[in-house]
Parts: sequence; structure tokens; C-alpha cells
Amino acid sequence: MEITAIETVTYDPDAGLTDTERDIRITTVRVHTDEGVVGLGETFPMASMETAAIHGPIARQVLGEDPRDVQAIRDDLATYFNYYGHAGAEWRALSGLDIALWDLKGRLVGEPIYQLLGGRAREEIPAYNTSYDSEYNFMKEPVALAESLLDQGITSMKIWPFDEFAAKTRGQRISTNDLEAGLEPLARIREAVGDKMDVAIEGHGLWALPPARKIARAVAEYDPMWIEDLIRKGDYDAYARLDEAANVPLCVSERLLGRYEFGQALNTGVVDIVMPDLCWTGGISEARTIAEMAEARHLPVAPHNSGGPVLHFANAHLATAIPNLYVMETIRDRYDGWHQNIVTEPLPVRDGTLEPPDGPGLGTEFDESLLDHEATTVERTEQ
Repeated sequence: MEITAIETVTYDPDAGLTDTERDIRITTVRVHTDEGVVGLGETFPMASMETAAIHGPIARQVLGEDPRDVQAIRDDLATYFNYYGHAGAEWRALSGLDIALWDLKGRLVGEPIYQLLGGRAREEIPAYNTSYDSEYNFMKEPVALAESLLDQGITSMKIWPFDEFAAKTRGQRISTNDLEAGLEPLARIREAVGDKMDVAIEGHGLWALPPARKIARAVAEYDPMWIEDLIRKGDYDAYARLDEAANVPLCVSERLLGRYEFGQALNTGVVDIVMPDLCWTGGISEARTIAEMAEARHLPVAPHNSGGPVLHFANAHLATAIPNLYVMETIRDRYDGWHQNIVTEPLPVRDGTLEPPDGPGLGTEFDESLLDHEATTVERTEQ
């Protein structure tokens, strides 16, 4: 069996097929073989950069290779990209390819991907909701948002109530008034629903260490599920100093790429929650390794899931297979919304959980009518 072609599909951001509000440019990856089996992958958010990597260095490396040799292909590309710095568009493109190869492998043997990863570790996947919500603004209507999620059986959510204040000082300080304004949504949720809702705090890497420590100390009163990326990645001495101030679980996230970056973070001993993004960190292959590294340190994994439907399904397979899952990120406006424009079978959250997909490979199909859609661009590189 050989890889005969790699195809990418990208979407006009003004057409409403994908998420246009946040300017996330999804790239669907399709790996074709000489036996007619096609694997489905995905990456994001800079479509022009990732497609250039897919149709350039990746295609040159993998066309003609046996797609079943997933680990060898991953390692050859990782070695190649390491020559000029492993991270960036090339690594995100590799991630999309890797997901497609796992999908293809599952289709060939007629099994869900999680069975190829060792089988089920659970019968249902606990989910939390990241609050990109078209109906409720978490700064203005945090209680209504929390109550609507609870009505769906979702008992965990994520918000970023301090982000809007970072631009005033480039994240170098936060005033008492702004700190109190950022705490207000969390305080209102706690007052209204008590401990029924767990709330994670996202920081998007916007803060210097002194205000980050100030924020961490302030939110500790409300017992957050975790604090995520208050400071930028890179200096783990700074993470240790933040940990001393926080007294709350610290999450390191999608900004880390690959097993080596995650390994450096885990070796500090200050990480509590591990959050790889399968579309960025190296695909299913790399994410499984990262999960095993976390498990060896008695740490749970909460996969990042802010992309399209293929990432959503890939996360569900990883979440089903690994024993150390904490919770899986979901965004209800996406799985109940535009994800259904791309794939024929959506994967919704019901009563706060997802069911593991039961079809071969990912368990969903790309809507091939999009290949001829006026709002898509299809590129193909063949042997």
C-alpha cells in the first residue's frame, strides 16, 4: 500500500462554513492511497502556512510511503523538521497528517482509533465547555451561561475574565479595580450555583509574572478547576514562582509542542494538568506519548479542543483510550453548529458527556460535496 496523493481543503472565512468570528482557518487534510482508502485529518489556524508545508516538504517525504507505518513517518518528519526548528507551521501540518494516518489505519482494519491505542479506558467521556458562546457573554451574563450549561448536564466551564485588562499595560500590571472586575464573573457563578459548576481560568499567556501572581492569589478564594497560561511558556522557574503564589492547580497547554517541550514542563514538578492540542503538538502519535509521560508522573490530561470537527473526534479517541483523562474540552456552539458543515456525523455532548465514536477510524466522514463548493479551495499533490 502506498500514499498516492495528499489533498487539503480550506474554507472562505466569509462563507460561514467554519468559525469566522475568531478567524480560525481550518485545513482539512485527506491522505489518498493506491487501494482507494482515504484518511481524514485536520490542522489550524493559519491555513496558508500549513498547506504550504503539507504540499511542500511533507509531500516530498511521504508520497510513496506505506501509510500504515505511522510511527516511522512521524519520526522521519520530526527528524527532518528538527534541522531548522521543529515547531511552527510544519509541526501543525505534521499533526494533521498524523491524524489522517490514524484514521486511515482504523478504516483499513475496521476498528475505531481508540482500539488501536489499546482499547477503551472508559464508556463515556466527561466534557467541559469553553465559553465561546453566541447566546451568553460570560463577563456580562455569567450566571445565565453557567445555568444553561448545568441544564445540559455540563458541570465544568472555562472563562478568561482578565484578558480584556492586559492590553492597558501590556500585561505588566493589573489595577485593583481591574482585578475585582475580572473576579466578578467567578464570584457571581459561585454565589448563584455554588460548587455545582467547576470553573477554569484561562490567561492566554498575556501576563508578566507579578500580575499573574496577583491574579492567582485572588482567584484561589473561588477554588478554580485550574489556572491556564497566565504567563507565556518558556521559563519554568517563573512557573515555579507562580506555583508558589497560586495554591491552585496549574495547567500547561496547547502552546507546548511535542513530547520534548511537555517533558521539560513536567520535569519542573509544578504542572498539575496537561493539555496537548492534537492539531499542534504532533497528532495522535505525539499526544499519546505525552499522555503516557503525564501518567508516569501521576498527572491527568485534558486535551485542548478549539478547532474543527476532526480534532473533536480525534480528541474523543484519545480521551477514550488513556487512563489518565481529566476532562475533554468542548465548545457547544461548534459541535452543535458549524462542525456539521464539514462532516456527516457530528459528535455532540449529551448530559455532560460524549459517547466514544464507534465507526472505523475517526468514526465520521468528510462531506465530499465541499470539494466542489464555491467557498472551498482544494489543493492536491500527487506522486
